[in-house]
Amino acid sequence: MSSQDLPRASFFKGVRLIDPEAGVDQITDLLVSVAGVERNPTKIPEDAKQVDGTGLWAIPGLVDIQVHFRQPGFEYKETIESGSAAALAGGICTVVVMPNTQPRLDTPDQVIFEAEEARRVRGIDLLVAAASTKNLDGNELTDHAALKAAGAVAITDDGFPVLDDDLMRGSLEQCAELDLLFMQHAEDIRMTQHAPMTDSPVSVSLGVKGQSSDAEGVIVERDIDLARETGARYHVLHTSTARSMSAIRAAKAEGLPVTCEVSPHHLLLTYDACASGDPNTKMNPPLRSEYDRRALVDALADGTVDAVATDHAPHAKDEKAKGFEDAPFGVIGLETAFAALLSFVHDGTITDTRAVELMTSGPARLLGLQGRLGTLSQDAPVHLTLVDPQREWTVTEGAMAGKSTNSAFLGHVFKGRVVATVLHGELRFDDGLA
Repeated sequence: MSSQDLPRASFFKGVRLIDPEAGVDQITDLLVSVAGVERNPTKIPEDAKQVDGTGLWAIPGLVDIQVHFRQPGFEYKETIESGSAAALAGGICTVVVMPNTQPRLDTPDQVIFEAEEARRVRGIDLLVAAASTKNLDGNELTDHAALKAAGAVAITDDGFPVLDDDLMRGSLEQCAELDLLFMQHAEDIRMTQHAPMTDSPVSVSLGVKGQSSDAEGVIVERDIDLARETGARYHVLHTSTARSMSAIRAAKAEGLPVTCEVSPHHLLLTYDACASGDPNTKMNPPLRSEYDRRALVDALADGTVDAVATDHAPHAKDEKAKGFEDAPFGVIGLETAFAALLSFVHDGTITDTRAVELMTSGPARLLGLQGRLGTLSQDAPVHLTLVDPQREWTVTEGAMAGKSTNSAFLGHVFKGRVVATVLHGELRFDDGLA
């Protein structure tokens, strides 16, 4: 749909508006345009697209704080433009991109490029987590102040965890001084040796080398000690084990500025999903035990988890076709994230409001952007996601709007689907709205 074809406004009649940050949960009519969101409008423009919203949820545009859009360097997997299309199909209006591009997002120019490219292709709102060390090689720290001045909202070495204690301390000290969030992929690679899956009966039956799940927890525990020492805001990416979650819960109880996220695949799947050797179930961190999965779900329900994020990691088909051991780590998740999260609403684990919070005000809060993101307040962008919580659908390759189709949920039937996404007041995704 071209900008000329876009309706100037959209009128959603009788939707359920859920905005956790604003404390709103009510049935209302909404008029949405570039000017803002108006509840129960007295006048509807003649050219507005009108939608019967009975049974639908209207929620703030979703926020995903861990994605890989692959540009620059790996455009054959994904681009900012194609990634934006996938995000909009999943109701996601804002993402934080990771720095493992080529070249790395380790200079101010590269941080600026990401935002400029998103604007050039009319993409979604794109925030940058810039590199902690130059070239992500764990040897020399980047200039965190310059990266923040260029627009970076967080610091991370992404899939290359900072293992050196002194280097990690130095990065956290800079983050504390600059009020930057540090995001850690917690993995002691000296322990895992890049083994493709968790050590388990499944790894044994497949004849695949397994890795200890403790390799995550030992890094989380070390980092929490350093966060306590430096006062830095510290965030655990894609938390996947009970040991890690226990340490995070204790840190929060202590009052430390520690946050965490979980990914849909770790919430719904265990290493048993790898039994067929499907490379689309290979990700990093790998799928864990039922004990670990249950611990994540409990933390989702008790408030320990701050956000749900996809770790969207697209790969080309020929790469994933190399087999479980040789295929790259990573799965996509933008189109399926909120549907996966709704599974825990339908089974009574969490409330409707909690589900919305985990992908709106929760991520905004840990980024330090509460009130300016993940809500429909005057200070936030006009981002809106429309959801049919009862609509059942099957995940297929054809349902994917991005370049890659390496989903761990192919063939899965979800209950609940995004049916429309409004970005900056414009209806940018429409799944057959009447």
